[in-house]
Amino acid sequence: MPTYQTRFYFMDPANPPAGGTTLNYSVLSITDNNSDGDFDRFNGDSVNGVDISSSYSGDVITVNVPGTGNVTYTGTTFYLANGQVVFTPEDGQPLKNSTFVQTESFVNTQGPLFDTELGPACFTAQTKIETENGPVSVEELRPGDRVKTLDSGYQPILWIGDTRMRAAGEHAPIRFAKGAIGNDAALCVSPEHRMLVTGWKAQLLTGEDEILIAAKHLVNGDTICRVPGDQVHYFHLLFDRHHIIESHGALSESFYPGYAARLPSAEARLNELAPIAMIDKRLARPELKGFEAHVMAA
Repeated sequence: MPTYQTRFYFMDPANPPAGGTTLNYSVLSITDNNSDGDFDRFNGDSVNGVDISSSYSGDVITVNVPGTGNVTYTGTTFYLANGQVVFTPEDGQPLKNSTFVQTESFVNTQGPLFDTELGPACFTAQTKIETENGPVSVEELRPGDRVKTLDSGYQPILWIGDTRMRAAGEHAPIRFAKGAIGNDAALCVSPEHRMLVTGWKAQLLTGEDEILIAAKHLVNGDTICRVPGDQVHYFHLLFDRHHIIESHGALSESFYPGYAARLPSAEARLNELAPIAMIDKRLARPELKGFEAHVMAA
């Protein structure tokens, strides 16, 4: 039953406040009660302990952030059992205190928020990353080092972040045994880290030859397992855009630039190059969501 912390506005894009209304974000918990990889009105999913009555993914609002200007968010609106309505982004941008400008569009068909839209991708310490100088442990890499990418040759690292946390519950790493996903040695990544998967199942489910799937959705209890422990040291590798990189022979994603605004040091580095709103936030490959990924992993 994973629980996450993320930012919400108390507002409804379909019934918006007047232009100029102050919107201050609140950090609330959101719980995936049945661990199916999404948040919606089914199976007891909740926001701050209150059951979700309905969810609408794809609402678009524009706000004005002091010192920044107008910012447009695409997100999910949750109607809660206690009558409250809350909105959270699904496009990688964090909410900031602002004033409301307008609703750009809102959806009429219910849909979930997926957990992969909440958490960044990470490699664990001692993971070997393929560079122009051969495999290098992720903790030994430095900004400026050139890493092998699938689409763009060797690209320089812009920023490296790291996080230490208890390797328990939803934060426990996912371990791929040798050969489980084309890797030539055991590989551990964060649960949200998206792996590149190819083959007939990808083609059958999505019509794509290559897709990204969060590691936790590939767990099979045999060659791919969650491995809880005392502590885990996660590393993030940020480039100028989302790339597919190689670790222990397996292909997976780099840190998604859309999440950089959640980490001040990453945001500052990107802003040295261009305003973060102008950074290319396209995914390197299409993404398979939780319920689809469970079918593929079966």
